[in-house]
Amino acid sequence: MTERIAWIGGNHTRHLYYVNNLVKKFNVVGGIVQEREDMKPIPPEGLDPIDDANWTRHFIERENAENRYFDKQKLPNIKLLKVDKDTLNDSDSADFMKSLKPDIVLIFGIGMIREPLINALPKETINLHLGISPRYRGAATLFWPFYFLEPNWAGVTFHYIVHSPDAGSIIHQTKPELYLSDGIHDVACRAVIKAAQDVSRLLKIHQENGCWEKFTQKPEAGKNFLESDFKPQYLRMIYNEYDNRIVNAYLNGDIKSKEPKLKKQF
Repeated sequence: MTERIAWIGGNHTRHLYYVNNLVKKFNVVGGIVQEREDMKPIPPEGLDPIDDANWTRHFIERENAENRYFDKQKLPNIKLLKVDKDTLNDSDSADFMKSLKPDIVLIFGIGMIREPLINALPKETINLHLGISPRYRGAATLFWPFYFLEPNWAGVTFHYIVHSPDAGSIIHQTKPELYLSDGIHDVACRAVIKAAQDVSRLLKIHQENGCWEKFTQKPEAGKNFLESDFKPQYLRMIYNEYDNRIVNAYLNGDIKSKEPKLKKQF
């Protein structure tokens, strides 16, 4: 029997790329799409000129990279409920998800799932977290590996949804190949592409076996990065210290970082 798959995700280009790849290959019966913030947020007031310039550069280059890697993406032609951050977890969302009767729900690019929506989700509800958990949990977790000079830790984690952020059992982790001249946004985009490839294999494994191997996370390990942890001044490490060539420095041996031990299904 073909499994019924539902999606809950953001409306940025990367999120739509992920779900559109799913729709091409699997029985995606519907989804909830959350309106996300502007891809080019306005710099905070009162920044030093160097930080204002870095902020503008960072988010312009992010948008350009996503347009380059993902091309134009439209909302998938499936049954959709549109929400924002305030209505994501309301009763309408819960009722809509129940009406889809999914066997598996795949999540990518939204806020925390809370009641009553979380109670409407099936056991097999898997989040795509942009970060290698538990070392990098929470927000901006493809930025922090670059700030800490660990570009080889810029990867993704598929994990079960629980009430704590990015803390559910892991089913799979992966990361993209690094190449000379990669900038921070190149790596982030290819991490999403790799995730979109791997999720297809994960779904086929579940269809064949009825389950995935689970890897428990240690809640005390790593760090849960908050949105408030990010400061515009931290961009100086990326752009002023390394001119967005941290990957080059790593591949050339100028900076060292241990390889992560990834949890994998294949």
